[in-house]
Amino acid sequence: MKIHAPALSVIREFLDDALYALVDLRLSFEVERAPTGFPRFQPLQQIVGRLDASHQVLFRLFRVGEAVDDAAVRAAIPGRVLEALQEVELLEREASGQWRTPSLLIVPAEGMNLIVSVPASYPTLTRPCLTWFDLSSFVVARALPGSLQGQRVLDICSGSGLQSLLCAARGASHVVGLELHEDAVLISRANAHLNGLDARVEFRASNALSAVKDGETFDFVVCNTPYDPMLGALEVPASVEGVGNSVLWTVLERLPAHLSPRARGILGTWRAVGHQGSTAALRRASERLEKEGFSTSAYVDRAPDTVESVLKTLQGHVDQREGGPTPRGAELVQGVRALFQGSQPPMDGFYNQLIFFRKERPDAPVGSRAIFGLSAPTPANTASKA
Repeated sequence: MKIHAPALSVIREFLDDALYALVDLRLSFEVERAPTGFPRFQPLQQIVGRLDASHQVLFRLFRVGEAVDDAAVRAAIPGRVLEALQEVELLEREASGQWRTPSLLIVPAEGMNLIVSVPASYPTLTRPCLTWFDLSSFVVARALPGSLQGQRVLDICSGSGLQSLLCAARGASHVVGLELHEDAVLISRANAHLNGLDARVEFRASNALSAVKDGETFDFVVCNTPYDPMLGALEVPASVEGVGNSVLWTVLERLPAHLSPRARGILGTWRAVGHQGSTAALRRASERLEKEGFSTSAYVDRAPDTVESVLKTLQGHVDQREGGPTPRGAELVQGVRALFQGSQPPMDGFYNQLIFFRKERPDAPVGSRAIFGLSAPTPANTASKA
């Protein structure tokens, strides 16, 4: 993609005039959202076929990721808009004469239109999925404060830029988004222009906090921690909190130095090993923050993952890093299995959690932690619904 502010402004106006977000909302009533955060592909493809001709073209291109013939595209998209889409390289004409995006979609989310990668679950994916967007993006977005008026915000692992843009829209004076992948940084910058928020948001290519400058401090921090890499190094970790969300521990080493006296924030972690709603990852993160004078609370929700599904995911990640299946990789996965089996207290599953922190008030009890969320179903309340 390329950043061209006038072209992105033309695209924004066109999407607004086409009621793109409203039509997308209507489709969501008909199509189940998968755990990826996207509608399931085949039902979406079918329901898009019921739209009027112009919206069929838009949604086939920008929601399904399909190629569309030239005549249909030119009938649905005005010439100046088509030129703008080409200018920013959001639409390309293939040798066959059909039009297709470079494996990118436009997804309405929380009042924004976001350019994101086609998900790996869609057969229309033609390039690596680097601008990540999934159900966790919605979860973290709903946890953001209603107002951040005048505050400096840091968005770590910013992905598509959704959290950064929402913080700017809620009054933040300046937002810095940090993202590892250069392609995602470019697309998040395009998203800032597409949503008219580029004046107060900047995105930096950064490995964890490497691009944060000495002396920079922030009033609010949000980190939607990626689950991958599942292991910081290709070895069995010392304890279960070392499986998944490894970026979080790197972040927490440096983060306190960049927090203002009034700082608060949200850290999202996923599939953490736990027992009755408490996880080792939550304890470790809370202890680190409390040592710096922050109180913590957490929203904890049972994840649907099983030991076997997590180990299968781990095997895939290890094989990718090793360049294929190896005896060393198989041994590592079995070592993690043994780690799960020997955890104390015994694990009863995996948990998704949002960890909230804020600078402790002088009159507040030190180290108090509130844990809240939806408990797992029990035989009693399952039977009552039968």
